[in-house]
Amino acid sequence: MASGNNETAPLYCGSGMDNFHTSYKNMHGYVSLVVCILGTIANTLNIIVLTRREMRSPTNAILTGLAVADLAVMLEYIPYTIHDYILTDSLPREEKLSYSWACFIKFHSIFAQVLHTISIWLTVTLAVWRYIAVGYPQKNRVWCGMRTTIITITTAYVVCVLVVSPSLYLITAIAEYVDQLDAQGKVIGSIPMTQYVIDYRNELLQGVKVAALNTSLLEPAANETLWLNVSALITSTTTTAAPPTATPVVRNVTVYRLYHSDLALHNSSLQNATFLIYSVVIKLIPCIALTILSVRLILALLEAKRRRKMLTSKPAAAATAASNGTKSTNGKAADRPRKNSKTLEKEKQTDRTTRMLLAVLLLFLITEFPQGIMGLLNALLGEAFYFQCYLRLSDLMDILALINSSINFILYCSMSKQFRTTFALLFRPKFLDKWLPVAQDEVVAVRAERSTVAPALTKGQQRPQLVVATTTTNITQVTNL
Repeated sequence: MASGNNETAPLYCGSGMDNFHTSYKNMHGYVSLVVCILGTIANTLNIIVLTRREMRSPTNAILTGLAVADLAVMLEYIPYTIHDYILTDSLPREEKLSYSWACFIKFHSIFAQVLHTISIWLTVTLAVWRYIAVGYPQKNRVWCGMRTTIITITTAYVVCVLVVSPSLYLITAIAEYVDQLDAQGKVIGSIPMTQYVIDYRNELLQGVKVAALNTSLLEPAANETLWLNVSALITSTTTTAAPPTATPVVRNVTVYRLYHSDLALHNSSLQNATFLIYSVVIKLIPCIALTILSVRLILALLEAKRRRKMLTSKPAAAATAASNGTKSTNGKAADRPRKNSKTLEKEKQTDRTTRMLLAVLLLFLITEFPQGIMGLLNALLGEAFYFQCYLRLSDLMDILALINSSINFILYCSMSKQFRTTFALLFRPKFLDKWLPVAQDEVVAVRAERSTVAPALTKGQQRPQLVVATTTTNITQVTNL
């Protein structure tokens, strides 16, 4: 929102940022479309696999809630990127900026942010559940049961809608304009037709004129500079002036744009509050909380590994002594090495999980922390920063969030044997069994779980949790220790 002072707007981002924005914008539509298509397929597969009866658990219920939110974001972003990026040069201006499209843009601005917020807070919920499971296993069944998990997921969806939607809805409105086009279809002027926009620009113009008159006692050089700044501000804030005679207007088209609402234009604190909600509540607080939880979860995993190593060292020593002495007739001494081998495999899995947690945490911070910091700077520094920096990086932040929401399937397959096996049983073509058979022990384990999970859930018993580290937007999922 422009102001009526005579100071030149500070420069936060130079021409390099503008060049980057221009070059990346040309490819953003195609890159985001590919990511959205792959992400739609991946999240659909996640939902199908995670909702199978043998996969039913509190952790997987949270992962399913995440997959639903990410799938909705992908599906909604596809028409947006096709219209605004891929087809933008081929559509006539009145169709590109039609009233129906302005309504969709307003829906897009609210819907995408609500769903992304849901994903972030479900990620934090998953980190809390995992920390309780590892750090307080005796409380896990009481605090993190299926009923509690379903209530938590539902609460996340409802609260995020109620907190995010009203503020975003109140600060935007659809404004009507008449764009003046030359013979090449280039815009040479844009005249607002919505009354509150006209009134607001007249207020700005009147404020500029009053500020200029109040400087009549300044020395001539300073006064001349002021009037040059006033002329520039009038040109930038009021587009009602007729275009130059050298470029005649060939035709006028009526277009509709998403603009600041009348309430937001006259209440800057509302705009700042919205950006603070976005940057602090939606971004920074979840980032800080997930960082702390992930670090504590990693420490808990390392502590569990240390305890397990202490517990297994004595049986290993006993097995070594037995192998050097008289052989047992019942063969129990011979069983010891096999148990120790399984323990070593679990320890290796724990190490892999710890490294994955660090990678997941880094991915989350790279994706979410910059957006939160940018939103906070936008609230603190005003519109100069918004137009110079924030808008020019919005496409890059969008693609990072989309990739983050699409990568979960890869993480599930790489970290969870149960997920891989269930996925193979559901989608693997039968003819591949001749060349690439599925390990029979995995198939038997999954099918046995399928036959026992329903009675167990009916009796209120909780199955061992499938823990996987992933992101949501970022999730912490680890193999059960």
